[in-house]
Order: sequence, then structure tokens, then C-alpha cells
Amino acid sequence: MYTSSLIKSYSLFMLSLIVMGLGISLVTLAYLGTTPITSPPFTASFSVPISFGMLTMLMNFIFVLIQIILLGKEFKREQYLQLLVGPVLGVAIDGWSLIISLYLTENYLVKLGMVILGCIIIALSTIIQLKANVVNNPAEGIVKAIAYKTNKEFGDIKLYFDITLVIIALIISYVTLGEIQGVREGTIISAIIIGPMIRKFQQVFL
Repeated sequence: MYTSSLIKSYSLFMLSLIVMGLGISLVTLAYLGTTPITSPPFTASFSVPISFGMLTMLMNFIFVLIQIILLGKEFKREQYLQLLVGPVLGVAIDGWSLIISLYLTENYLVKLGMVILGCIIIALSTIIQLKANVVNNPAEGIVKAIAYKTNKEFGDIKLYFDITLVIIALIISYVTLGEIQGVREGTIISAIIIGPMIRKFQQVFL
């Protein structure tokens, strides 16, 4: 019974990553910016011959490595499974992007709709992860680790972390392209609405 429950939890977690890949792809391919958390790999994808999904995978590996360094022996053994998140999410992003790219439009209202729909899907995927309750998403895990080590509130660290990632994305874009790309109104919209959506969905589904 325990094994069956564990398999179900991990299956839910993997499903959440595939769903999250769809949400990220929708926001990104609206070309109104991307989510704060994915802004560095997205801006980097304009100047290196590596896909957005694979760069996101690399970023997640870095997040796990930083957690291991920060927490040392306090990094729980089961959290090494976070290393699976990068490949699954990266492949999901690239796969969904191939499909969505077949239906792109220049209509600004449709693009805004893509951003909002993508944010809703990302929020729902986060709820699925919380429901699975197995391992941290690396982006969440690194914020938890920093909050734990600095004795600060998770929400405060999350805000600073997202701002830092956007600044890094802006620097990458300016240094490599000589202009700002990949950070636009869609980035601001997703930063503002995903958190409240998650809280609202938690009240309904959890």
C-alpha cells in the first residue's frame, strides 16, 4: 500500500512538471516576456545554440547544487530527486514549445490571453506539486534553503530571489545582445498574478 501511494505521488509530481512546461511555454511564446524564474535561461537562449528548455534544465541543476552547498549535511537524501526535475521540465518546455509555435499570432490581445492562461496553468501545476508532496521543485527548494539559512520569511526571500533573476536576465540580454529582450510586460504580469492564483487554488483544491 505504501509503495502504491509513493508511486502515485511521484507520478503526480512528474505530471505537474509536464503541465508546468505547458504554462511556461504559453507565457514565453507570447513573446511578451517570460516568468521571472525562467527569465535568465530565456534571455540566454537568444545568444547561445542551446534550447530554452535545456537552459532551464541547467539552471535547475545549479539551484540544486546551491542548496547542497548551503545546507550541507542538512540537505535531505530524498531531495536529490530534485535532479530529475530539470530534465523532465526542460523536455516538457521544448516539446510544448514546438507544438505552440505552430499556432503563433501577432494579435496582442491573444498574446495577453496566452500569458494569463499560462499563469493559470503554472499555478495549477504548483497545486499538483503540493498535492504530490514528495520533493521540492529546485526553484522552491533554493528559496527555502536561503530563507532557512538567513532566518527570513519564505515570501520575502521569494520576492528578492525573483527580482534578482530578472536583473540577471536583463544583464545577460544587454551584454550578449546589446538590448533588452525576454523581459517585458508578461514578466510583470506573471510576477504579480501567479502567487495570488496559487493561494486561491490552495483554498479550493487543498
